[in-house]
Amino acid sequence: MPAPLFDALPIPALVRGANGRLCSNRCFLDRYGSADSLPADLAEALPGSVREISAKSDTGEPRDLLVRVGGPPWIATVEDVTDQRRTARSLDLATAKLEEAYLTAKLGYWEYGIRSGDLMLTDAALAVLGHGRGHFVQGFDALLGILHPDDRPRFGNMLESVVDNPKRVYVEYRVHDGEGCLRYVSSSCAPRLDADGRLTHLFGVMMDSTERAESAAQLEAAKQRLEEAYRTGHLGYWEYGIHSGTLVWNREAFDIYGQDPDRFEPTFDRLLDILHPDDRLSFGNMLESVIGNSKRVYVEYRVVDPAGEVRYVSSSCAPRFDLDGRLTHLFGVMLDTTERARAADALRAAKDRVEQAYRDLQDAQDSLVQTEKMASLGQLVAGVAHEVNGPVGVALTTASHLLSRAEDVKRQFAANALTRSALASFLEVAQEAGQLLVGNTERIASLVHMFKQVAADQTGDERRTFYLREYTEDVLLSLHTQIGSSGHRVELSCPEALQLESFPGAFARVLTHLVRNSLTHAFRPEQSGRIVIDIHADGDDWIKVVHSDDGQGILEADLPRIFDPFFTTARHAGCVGLGLHIAYNLATRTLGGQLSAGNSTGGGAVFVLRVPRQAPDLA
Repeated sequence: MPAPLFDALPIPALVRGANGRLCSNRCFLDRYGSADSLPADLAEALPGSVREISAKSDTGEPRDLLVRVGGPPWIATVEDVTDQRRTARSLDLATAKLEEAYLTAKLGYWEYGIRSGDLMLTDAALAVLGHGRGHFVQGFDALLGILHPDDRPRFGNMLESVVDNPKRVYVEYRVHDGEGCLRYVSSSCAPRLDADGRLTHLFGVMMDSTERAESAAQLEAAKQRLEEAYRTGHLGYWEYGIHSGTLVWNREAFDIYGQDPDRFEPTFDRLLDILHPDDRLSFGNMLESVIGNSKRVYVEYRVVDPAGEVRYVSSSCAPRFDLDGRLTHLFGVMLDTTERARAADALRAAKDRVEQAYRDLQDAQDSLVQTEKMASLGQLVAGVAHEVNGPVGVALTTASHLLSRAEDVKRQFAANALTRSALASFLEVAQEAGQLLVGNTERIASLVHMFKQVAADQTGDERRTFYLREYTEDVLLSLHTQIGSSGHRVELSCPEALQLESFPGAFARVLTHLVRNSLTHAFRPEQSGRIVIDIHADGDDWIKVVHSDDGQGILEADLPRIFDPFFTTARHAGCVGLGLHIAYNLATRTLGGQLSAGNSTGGGAVFVLRVPRQAPDLA
């Protein structure tokens, strides 16, 4: 080819010179520079061969060149296929990514030829359907055969829709896999047209949606169970849209509020209208708290139903957010607590009545205790008076006799007729009278001192140290009248030096109640009973007082209640039933000890009092 013609070619071209070197035309030089940069063996390529080489453009960018050799004479055209190769590589990459996406998402691909009737399924599609490739030898009919009977019309309508109106369509259907199990399949169907716009194929992707369908079914079942739970538990459900202002209730909510669903439209304003006026502020604070803190809040409030009755409602309120974390709704549940609230009010009223009755009972009990204390003091006074009467009478008689004899001696002395023998007789009488007066006066003083001490102890709570034997004898002396008139006897066993730092008044009252209890209840009318009080040390820190009798004992059924207030087996005889209760309280609270009751092997009652040698301080 002449050089001018070769150089004027509009496409890059190469020729081989006589020296075997490659020469390029003007177009090649403008795009790729000198041919010297090309592979040296390119000049040896045979005519009719095609070589792909790399070269740099005038901008230095690598380019893919396709060289087609012709001849003779040897001449080659050069085609830049860089963009084509890049497009092909991009397509291959996209195809690989698409295949990877199919595998990752377990998506199957299918294609159906309209004219040929061929059905093509990928391995992933076969896995979705749960059958091997051999099952679909018959093509489309085999696919129809595994469809659930109820879904075949829907599948056919899908195909007809795409054929009549070439657009992509989505459909869900069920198939039976190779093991007869039911599977849910989500599939798309799209048309494929030829260059003339004629429909040639239907194709699409499919996905196994069994788990999603089963989850949806389970969710629906759970929703139904939840609704049933709402109905069974009479729980109301409510939801309020923050932006829309829409308030939704379920049927139970209407029942809780006492509203007719056909007449009452649930809106926030109408809800505020039926709220008790005193509870509107707390209800609003609840909503503000949920919106501000985004946490569940519980509140109790009252509503007024159409009949004007007040109903109590317990409700929860919680936030609901969208996918971006924005608060969209408030929702919660509610429960009618009217009966519970009324029962609580009734219980509080009953509790108040019981507490008032208990206070009245305590006042009555305190009054009875005070009366009993004064009665004990009266009995003490009577006993001491009885004991004092004897020595007072003797002293009075002796003093009268001494006065009479003194007057006789005075008359004789005045008449100067007093003899030595008369004076000696008077002095003897005076000495005897003085001895009687001194002895009985001391006896009276001792009784008065004992009375003052015991009386002060029984009416006060002074703490002091005292000798148990001496003090117990004084207490028994104060009961001498009652013991003597009963025909029974009391025996005391106690060491002389045994001391107690405690409250003698409380100790005396406990002993007094135990003795009186035995005198009143222990013995039969015809019996002459015996009471034994044994006081002894119980270790280094305790004193034990065992009070026993040989009476008829205590019934086993009565033992658990023996110290209860107002329990008595002799109410017909005027007994109140506070004696042992008072004794128990004094023993446990004031003296800081224990008091127990039982029966001896001989049948009599036994009361055991244990008190510390040093009583605790009163609170």
